[in-house]
Amino acid sequence: MSCKQCTSQNQQSFNGELAIHFRGLDGLAKPIVWTFPELLVCMDCGFTDFTVPERELNVLSTSQLSSAA
Repeated sequence: MSCKQCTSQNQQSFNGELAIHFRGLDGLAKPIVWTFPELLVCMDCGFTDFTVPERELNVLSTSQLSSAA
């Protein structure tokens, strides 16, 4: 698969740790969503691609923690 930004083939996979915050002052009252995706990083332009897992995606869409998250 080539880079979506520069079409380079020079990509590497890494394990990631990501804290997703909601924007604005209202976001301070909402949960920080932690996810640990596999990152596909273009070594030429730095573009990074990853997928948010379904459980964390649900928290982002509802702005509420579930008992499993």
